[in-house]
Order: sequence, then C-alpha cells, then structure tokens
Amino acid sequence: MNSENEQIIDYKRYIISSQGTFLHSELNALLFNSDRSVYEVIRIIDGIALFLEDHYARLVSSIQMSGFHFAMDFSEFRHNVMELGRLNHIENGNVKFFLAEFGKENLWSFSFIPHSYPDTNDYELGVNTEFLFAERENPNAKITQNIVREKANQLIADQNLYEVLFVDRDGLITEGSRSNVFFVKGNRFFTAPAYQVLVGITRQKVLQCLSELAFPIIEEAVLASEISTFDAVFLTGTSPKVLPVRSIGKQVFNTQLLVVNELMNQYNSMIDNYITAH
Repeated sequence: MNSENEQIIDYKRYIISSQGTFLHSELNALLFNSDRSVYEVIRIIDGIALFLEDHYARLVSSIQMSGFHFAMDFSEFRHNVMELGRLNHIENGNVKFFLAEFGKENLWSFSFIPHSYPDTNDYELGVNTEFLFAERENPNAKITQNIVREKANQLIADQNLYEVLFVDRDGLITEGSRSNVFFVKGNRFFTAPAYQVLVGITRQKVLQCLSELAFPIIEEAVLASEISTFDAVFLTGTSPKVLPVRSIGKQVFNTQLLVVNELMNQYNSMIDNYITAH
C-alpha cells in the first residue's frame, strides 16, 4: 500500500486527557483497551481542524446512543484540539478523541495518532480492496468494536490492501472498515443509506458536493454480486478524502472517470474554502 506521510507513534508527543497532560509514553494503557468506548478522528490541515463542528455533532450523537455520561461543550472541545497541536508543534495530522467508561468513571483523551494519507499514485491509479463478511453492531455510532476491527486489519495486512468493504448477511455492501464507499454508473452515484452505515463527515460533505454538481444520488446499498455492472468505485474518509478504488478482489474499475474527477475537485475546493474561512 502506497502512502504519503506515513507515521508511527511518537512517544515524545503530548496527550491531553481527563487525567491531565502528559507524554504518550506515560499513558495509562487501560484507557485505550476498553471494549466500551466511543471515538472521533479529526484531520488537521495547516493548523485547522477540518469540519470540527460536524465531528463534534457526530461525537455527541455517538455518546447519546451509547448511553455515556459526558459533558464537554464545543468551545472546550475545540480548545483541547487546538492546544494539542500547539503543545506538539504539529499543523498536519490526525487527532483522535477517545472516551472510555470504566464502571462509573469516564476517561477521555485527545492525542495525535499515526496516519497514512494516499499519495498521488493512489489518487490516479486507485487502491485495492476486498470484501469482508461482517456487520457493525450499531453502525450509526462511532463505537470501538475490537473483533470486527481486528478481522479487517488482518485481511488488509494479509492481502496488502488499502481497505476492506463490509458485506452484510443479505449480500449488501455497506461501508469500509474506516471509510464509506460509493459506486458510480454513468453519472449516478450509489451509496448505502444512513441507517446502514456510520455516517462519515466526509460522506456528508461528498453528498453536498454531488448535490452542488447536480449529479443524481441513489442512497441504496449495492449487492456484492452486482459490482461488475458499475463503472467506478471510490472511498470517502478523514484520511483518504475522495479516493478511487482500482479493484475489489479481481474486479477492476475505471479510476479516471470524469464525473469522479469533478467530484474530487469540488471536494478539495470545499476543504480549501473551509481552511480559508477558519
């Protein structure tokens, strides 16, 4: 898998948490090993937390659906993200907010995490994916599900993939392990409806871009058995943005479809406008 600015964990970096501010090497590992947790990953570009308001709103929704007790308003949340960047002298990367429940105690943290951004070749040639027959317990909440994540990570590593796409018990393609997925036929864009997936922030922005471009949107999951009938496939997510898919297993797709390129340009312009405004 090709990647740009691929990172490993730097234990000299600072973390901001409910337990105080400290170096990553001093982190209590228990905080990141809870099976009952929610999280949010935010991309920082040129010191700006991209679409932070949307990430916070989704986090609040995940917390409410999970039954957690947590009080941090948006201004405090934003301050912690910005302070984390200042402490670590980092203007580009991914920040993870993590909230775990242990008995009656809630522990939270903000930390920079390793990221792997696609490079120019990935955007031009596309990336390789494969199916994984698995389902999220609650797709609408960004909850840590270790068993599903471990299966996905293992398949990605074993086959040198960029991503795996979940297929449910009805043979429908819902989403990727870390991304949402769109299929393209002509100028029509297909993606699974919101109730079947974790509604990614990038997915929301892509739907907005497609509406601005006046391309038809069909919120309908695609059958795994029918992927050969589509012209193109792409992933959306915090790190990949809008990323063409070269293959799903042995099925190969067009990675230079004009309508997808128009969408990529529209989304990149949206990012530029957000950064300028903030």
